[in-house]
Amino acid sequence: MTAPCPGPCNNAWRNAEAGGDHDLTPTWGQPIHCTRCTLRAQAQLAEFPELVAAISLEALNGTAPKTTGTIGRAAAPSWPGQAARILTDHIVDGLLGLEDAIRAGRHLPSRTVRGREGSDLTAAVTFLRAHLPWALERFPGETDPATGATMDPADLIRRWHSAGQRFTRQHPRLEHHRVPCPRCELLTLYRADGEDYIECRNPNCQTLITPGEYADHTKELAAATHT
Repeated sequence: MTAPCPGPCNNAWRNAEAGGDHDLTPTWGQPIHCTRCTLRAQAQLAEFPELVAAISLEALNGTAPKTTGTIGRAAAPSWPGQAARILTDHIVDGLLGLEDAIRAGRHLPSRTVRGREGSDLTAAVTFLRAHLPWALERFPGETDPATGATMDPADLIRRWHSAGQRFTRQHPRLEHHRVPCPRCELLTLYRADGEDYIECRNPNCQTLITPGEYADHTKELAAATHT
């Protein structure tokens, strides 16, 4: 039976479900994830080789060294590129681990021989792009050791991609729509470059509305102001 998509498109619906009665309708999976979340995962996956390269360049050219120390002692810089190395390991190891898990789930031979990090990353991305449709429908995903919650491949890809974008300052520009959210009534409506939806950035709401729905909402507010 079709269930609501587990992706961020249903954040507002899940929050509303936790709060009791509401009139929100979820975005349904096709069969697990909606088409929009599936396409986003594919696009983010394809960007990882370039994104990881940008993380390395950021370490060389754009990231100020962090310092460590205590009061009364001169701060000492950490070794150059430390943050970039940690993040790169996190992303690459995560993608390779996801590849291994899918290979096991599909009873495919493991790729035990690995070489350079760049070639390993490219090979993992190529494999994952080919098998992602299967993984999004059938693969049980990873378990978060902190919470025990099951995380699907799309969620893992989204988290790794977001971490890389933040580090390299590539996160999309946000346009602030200075109209109260139709649900929480806060001035927290934003639309990111290239996104089809306007999102409420209130973490307790996270409603998604289309530009058409936003236009109708704006007209209703204007009409109410003049009555």
